[in-house]
Amino acid sequence: MTTIIIGGDVCPMGRIQNDFIEGNAEAIFHDLLDEISTADLSVVNLECPLVSTDTPIDKGGGEVLGVSYKSIKGFEASRWHVLNLANNHSFDHGVSGLQETINTINSVGLHVVGAGSNIYEAQKPFINEINGERIVIYAMAEREFSIADEQMPGANPLDLINFVNAIRQYKQQGIFIVLIHGGKEYYPYPTPEMVRRCRFMIDIGADAVICCHAHCPLPWEVYAERPIIYGLGNLIFESDSEQPDVWYKGYLAKLSIEKRQIIIDIIPHLQSQEWRGVKKMDEFSRKQFLNEMERKNEQMKDMVFLKDQWAKYCQQQKINYLSLLFGYNRPMRKLRKILLPLLHTPEAIRQALLIAQCETHQELLNTIFRDERKNNR
Repeated sequence: MTTIIIGGDVCPMGRIQNDFIEGNAEAIFHDLLDEISTADLSVVNLECPLVSTDTPIDKGGGEVLGVSYKSIKGFEASRWHVLNLANNHSFDHGVSGLQETINTINSVGLHVVGAGSNIYEAQKPFINEINGERIVIYAMAEREFSIADEQMPGANPLDLINFVNAIRQYKQQGIFIVLIHGGKEYYPYPTPEMVRRCRFMIDIGADAVICCHAHCPLPWEVYAERPIIYGLGNLIFESDSEQPDVWYKGYLAKLSIEKRQIIIDIIPHLQSQEWRGVKKMDEFSRKQFLNEMERKNEQMKDMVFLKDQWAKYCQQQKINYLSLLFGYNRPMRKLRKILLPLLHTPEAIRQALLIAQCETHQELLNTIFRDERKNNR
C-alpha cells in the first residue's frame, strides 16, 4: 500500500518563522509530524516565496507575502517531499523571488511542482514511482498575478485544455492526482463551476482532485469512486489581523492506494492557537468538525442547493464587486450604495456582463492588461 499526505496552505510568517528557520519540526507540526514524515509521499502548498531580498510586486492593493529563504529548513526537517507553487502568491517577489524559491527548494533535495521559468516548465508534473505504483502530481492555480506564460515565469494556470493534454501525456496507467488552487476565500462551499470542473477532471481520468485557497475547510465527496476534496483549509498561516474561526481549522488528506484503488482519510487539525504551529484536533473537536463536514457533504449532493447558496452569496457581494469593476476610489466606495444606481444604468451593467462572461472579450482584456503590466514593470 502507498500512502500520500497532502497538506493545505503554509505561510511560515509570524511567531512560527523562527521554528522554520531553525528546522524545529516538532514545534511546527507537533503530533502531525509522524503522519507527514512516515508517508511514502508528502505534498504541501507553499503559499509564499522564500527570499533573501524583498522585491515585492504591485498587486493593485493585494497582499504580498514572503519569508526568509532559510525557512526551507522547516520543510526539510519535517520530511515534506514536494512543495506546490501553483498558487496566487508564488510570484509575489517577481522573477527573482520565484527563481530563488525554486533554487532554495531544490538545493535541499525537495521537489517543486506547479511553477517554473515559463508556462512549459510550470506545466510539468511531479512524477515518481513508489512501491511499483507510478504517481503523477499535476498542479494548477486560478489566474491571478502569479501565472506563467511563454516568456514569463510563474504558476501553471487552471486550464482545462492543458489539463486534458497532461492526462493524455502523463497518466500512462499511473495514479494521476490533481491539485487546484482556487475558490472563493471564506466561502464554505465549492462554487457550482468548481464542482463542475473537478468532476469533469475525474471523468477525463484523474484519480483524485484536491483543492486549496479558500482559507477555510470545505467538504469533500467521492465521485465516480474517486475522491474530490474542495478545500483543505490553512495548514500553517498566522495572521496579524483578526480572522474568523475557520481560518484556524483544516485537515490533511491521507490517500491510501492499493491496486489502483484510493481510500481517503481526513486528519483534522488546528493551527496558531495558544500554541505555535499546528496540532491534531482533540477527540471532541474532531467529532464536531467531522459532523459539520458530513452535513455539508450531504448538502453538496443537491446541486440546486449549491446554486442557491452561491446566488445568495453573489448578491451579498454585488456592491463590492461592481465597485471594483468600475474602479471606484475609497471615497466613492463609501457612497457606493447611492452612486451605483445613479452612475450605472441597466445597459451599462449588461455591457459589463458581456465583457466579463464572453470568452473572446476575456481573452482581449487579459492581453491588454497583461501587456500593460509588463510595460509598467
